[in-house]
Amino acid sequence: MNLTPLITLTTLTVCTMLSGCAATTPFPANVMEKVSPTFQFEAWRDASPTNPSGKSDAGLTVVLGGRIVEVSKNGKGIVIVAEQLPIVTRPVYGPTDANGRKGDYEFAFLYPGELDPQDLKNGNRFVMVGTTTSRRPVVVNGVPKTEPFLVANCVHVWQTGQTEIAEFKESVGGGYSPLPEKTYCVAQQ
Repeated sequence: MNLTPLITLTTLTVCTMLSGCAATTPFPANVMEKVSPTFQFEAWRDASPTNPSGKSDAGLTVVLGGRIVEVSKNGKGIVIVAEQLPIVTRPVYGPTDANGRKGDYEFAFLYPGELDPQDLKNGNRFVMVGTTTSRRPVVVNGVPKTEPFLVANCVHVWQTGQTEIAEFKESVGGGYSPLPEKTYCVAQQ
């Protein structure tokens, strides 16, 4: 009995199943190369302008996910004020607020390019790769604030409104439908 076809089929099935379970990122590999694996949002948010070692907290490449709170344009691009949300891989990849956190998780970032107006709506979810900078003044609901700030290299946006990515359905009783989403990256110098 020749087991080669059975072993090949089993191997392909296992590989397909494992690749379906692996966390994926919507960004090109070269964008993800310099991402800090030890970045902690809360420590960055709460940090003073310089840390005890005398080195600036600016300059780290990080991945953050969140929900859009407010959007404005300036001469350098689009400034997005957001609420940070944890990025999960199950049941689907993306930022989620399934546990309803309490506290101040706001931050802001500049995307030095154009984004589709539909992607900039309040409540849409996103994941971005960017470089931390110092705190910057922003306006949220007409109130000036100073927020932790980044400059984004890439942004992936899901047009969710106020809905969780995993809960997005076409209609009541209907099956899952494709959620409008898009990745934007600025040209690398």
